[in-house]
Amino acid sequence: MRNINRRESPRIEIKLRCHVTSPALWMKSAMYTENISRSGILIAWKGAEANLPVPAMGQIITVEIELPANHGFGQKCIHCQGTVIRMANSDQNFPLIALRVNYMDFRSFHDRIRAFEAMQPVANSWMA
Repeated sequence: MRNINRRESPRIEIKLRCHVTSPALWMKSAMYTENISRSGILIAWKGAEANLPVPAMGQIITVEIELPANHGFGQKCIHCQGTVIRMANSDQNFPLIALRVNYMDFRSFHDRIRAFEAMQPVANSWMA
């Protein structure tokens, strides 16, 4: 039987550093994308910390994906919100988290990360 590609958009295999946030998840470690398309992202859920909490199926998370710096425009990022639709283990035994992208836009990278870092202590106090 032949495999049929049911994806809405072509997928690009690319490893880019990303930062994940959500009201329930504040990751200090940067992670990396495995692949990206217009409608989805696959994230290698590993960082400097040994065991990172994984999101739940259906959970909405925000991801800032770092783009290479362009000296004319400064460093930008892809800011997107996605819903967790699939979780699997990689060959190296770390989780792979698949997101269906709800929205995506391009932003200045450093401004967004500083805003998230400033919000983290407040969010942690709400969840304590």
